[in-house]
Formats: sequence, structure tokens, C-alpha cells
Amino acid sequence: MDLDDLHLAVVIAREGSLAAAAQVTGVSQPTLSKAVARLERKTKVQLFERLARGMRPTEIGRAFFERGERIDLAAADLYAALRDLRQARAGVLRIGLGQGVPDHWLLPLLQELSADGVRLDISGGMPDVVLPRVALGEIEFALMGQSGPPGAPYAWQPLRDDPIQPLAPLDHPLARARRSPGWEQLAAARWIVPPPGTATRDDFERNFAEHGYTVEPAVVSRSTQREAPMALALGALILVPRSKHEEPAVRAAFAPVTPPGGWHSPRRVALVWREGGYLSPAAQRAMKLLRRTVGTPR
Repeated sequence: MDLDDLHLAVVIAREGSLAAAAQVTGVSQPTLSKAVARLERKTKVQLFERLARGMRPTEIGRAFFERGERIDLAAADLYAALRDLRQARAGVLRIGLGQGVPDHWLLPLLQELSADGVRLDISGGMPDVVLPRVALGEIEFALMGQSGPPGAPYAWQPLRDDPIQPLAPLDHPLARARRSPGWEQLAAARWIVPPPGTATRDDFERNFAEHGYTVEPAVVSRSTQREAPMALALGALILVPRSKHEEPAVRAAFAPVTPPGGWHSPRRVALVWREGGYLSPAAQRAMKLLRRTVGTPR
């Protein structure tokens, strides 16, 4: 069986059409079609149903790709290991960063690895974007906030407790008040929060639900780069990891608002990688640096 044909077929099965797979792989649709035909001749089974608007695995194809995906990932790991042995170092280190990772954790890693000629490809975003890329081997590992272990197919190592806390602009009435704001006051405030399905949004809803409130946010934002400016413009509250509030620019503009009993958040910053997946020497070195940097309080 040709491993390149297997890889292309796995992408087609995942994307659902030749056109979508062509965009992902950069391979033409006729070439993809020929790869599927060769694979079906080799396996002597029909792997795909050809539909008017795409392709989907047959019943046999679904069973085939359940194992084929693991073979494809193992082959990608093998090629990466051979590349590193041949070059004595990885050409490009691909890592992911979750929401709220502060700059002062990342910059020492960038400086040290770049000084040694390691090139970095950094992707950021919500867990629903970053984690699948780790599972597919597109990212070697990620540094991100997690409420708990992400489960299979991931491995993880918690580095530090880094709970989410509510912040208000310094000129906000709740920030200027002499007393801690009550839950009724927090529920009446304007909020900017992440979308449903994220750990931070779950914390937000759970904290208010435990005190009998349901709060509709003023803004739902997937862009962590814009939440602080929007909060200042709207006079709204935001949810930020404790480590992020340590950054001077954030402390200069926002103050924590702590309700009676505190704001409960089980968030921990962790390294996440694919269980059993290949980690290049550069990735192992980067993870060691992050363990030292993130695990050491400032």
C-alpha cells in the first residue's frame, strides 16, 4: 500500500470532497481521484461513495479509515523523525497557543530557539481550533488553559494553576467601589465573554447559576486580541487568566472585581500533545523551557 495514497484518501474522507481535500493538500482533484482508485484496487474494496456534492466513506471505508488514520499519523511521525535525524534538528517547530497565554511566557522561548536557528510556526485560538490540529499532527504540542485532562487522543501535563478572574476597567463603578460587588451587581453589568463550549464560558455560566442568575453577555468574542479594547470602549467586564492580569498593560487598565465567596475557576495551564505522537528535539526542548518558565512564579 502506498502511504502517500493513504494520506490523500484520509484527507478526502475527513474533508468530504475532492475539492475540499485539494485545498488542504495542494494536490489537484484528478491526482486525488487517481490516488483513491489505486488504493481501492490495492485493497479490493470500494472505500468511497461518490455523491453529487462530495464523497463519503462506505461502511467498509469507515472501518478502513478508522485504522488508516492511525497508520497515516504514524507514517507522518516516522518521516518527521527521519528528517530530524538527517538534519540534526527540526526545520520548523509548529506549536499552538490557547486563549489567554501571556507574552512573558512565550518570549523567552522565542528568543532562545530563534538564536539557535529553530524556525517557529505558531498558531493560536480556542481549544476547538487548536486541539484538533494537535490530534492531526499539524501541531506538535500546545500550551493552553484547561479545566481538566482533555482525554484521548491527548496527553497533558499541568504546569500551573491559572484561574480565570473577572476584570473591570479602572473607571468602572464596580472597580471604584470600596466594597466587593455583590452577585446581583455583577449580573446587571455588561459583559464580554467567549463563546459557548469554552472552559471560560462554562465558568461564567456556572458561577452565576450557583447564585441563581442567568446572564446574557453584551458581546460574545472569539478574538482575544480585541476583548480588552472593547471592554474599555463599552465599560464592560471581561474574564482574564490571573497570569494575564500580571502584564503591566493589563494592570494599568483593569482591576479585579471579586464577589463574595470568590469567583470559582479550576483552570490550569498545561502542555497538551498527542499521546504516543512524535515530538521533535526542538519540541522537547521548547516544552522543557516552558516547564521552567511557566512553572516558576514571577
